[in-house]
Amino acid sequence: MINIIKIAATVLLLTVVAAQVHSSDRSMRCGTYLIYSGGGKNATGMYEVLKKCGEPVMKNGNTWIYEQGSMNRVLTFNYEGRLANIESRRQ
Repeated sequence: MINIIKIAATVLLLTVVAAQVHSSDRSMRCGTYLIYSGGGKNATGMYEVLKKCGEPVMKNGNTWIYEQGSMNRVLTFNYEGRLANIESRRQ
């Protein structure tokens, strides 16, 4: 019984650590502004992201990377130029 509890605790710990390393967010703060992902008509467009957040540290086509503290925010835009996804990754 104790071995099952140890295994369950280990799995839970690994899941929490994995979630901290890489997660997907619906919004991101740039100063006093919020930008939103989702790819739909309410998602923030490329021009608005540039206006609110400034130039990213790296652009690779429809993928932009912003550094915020100890996190990298990886923004992916869809073919219409709308923000489809925001991923958070530890540096």
